[in-house]
Amino acid sequence: MITIGQLVNNGIKKLEEAGIDEPAANGELIAAFVLNKSRTYIRAFGQNIIHEKEEALFNKILGEKLRGRPLAHIIGEAEFLGRLFSISPTVLIPRPETEELIEQSLKHLSISQPQNILDLCTGSGCIAISLAFLFKTAKITSADISAEALKVALKNAQNLNVEQRINFVKTDLFEQIEGKFDFIISNPPYIPTDIIATLSPEVKCEPNLALDGGADGLRIIEKIVKEAPKYLSKNGLLALEIGHGQAQKVVEFFKSKEWLAPKTGKDIAGIERFIFAQKK
Repeated sequence: MITIGQLVNNGIKKLEEAGIDEPAANGELIAAFVLNKSRTYIRAFGQNIIHEKEEALFNKILGEKLRGRPLAHIIGEAEFLGRLFSISPTVLIPRPETEELIEQSLKHLSISQPQNILDLCTGSGCIAISLAFLFKTAKITSADISAEALKVALKNAQNLNVEQRINFVKTDLFEQIEGKFDFIISNPPYIPTDIIATLSPEVKCEPNLALDGGADGLRIIEKIVKEAPKYLSKNGLLALEIGHGQAQKVVEFFKSKEWLAPKTGKDIAGIERFIFAQKK
């Protein structure tokens, strides 16, 4: 017989030995999934005995994690801003930095309740769906070039009962987009092509389409900045997540008469990870 706490601690030790990032969080998340409980429960009731069937499932998932598969792919879900989203290998796994993108965006909006919102490169739909909960009266467009990603986004919207308020559009950036928006937000591909081969095995499990930003990582970001003014209302906000070391170059893209001076935002690690700019 083994307790929840003992099982989790054994898993954490193995994850640490394998050099897996965030071993404690991953150990707790596996246990939470196996027991269908929260991480808070796992910490609070670590003295409870775990059944053999649950122990076996924990060890099976742990083994796959140790072999380099992302946990979100193994269990088919990931948390984002307190909600669970279905995840598949066809979409980027939601990350804390993108939660920060949403949170910091709210400080830069010129109006408190935007009525038309566009989420470009929507992936799992975590941004669009989270904004649907934040802005109850807004019409939201969730756009992606990948039909498979849009299927995942629609599934998530249905699971969270907001599908009636979101319009899903298959498009290469703005090609199939119509109308004006008070708020355009995007976590686009921004990793330089040559860097992708050097990424961790887990990141390389994610879709190349959601990672590859071209030779310098800025090809898609530059397109978005160039085309966005045609789709933004006056004083509308464009919010972008960008890569490490890209802020200075991205700021240069906004040096046209259509934009007010952009502002950068740092993530929790102190990296300039976000750009916010208003259309004049």
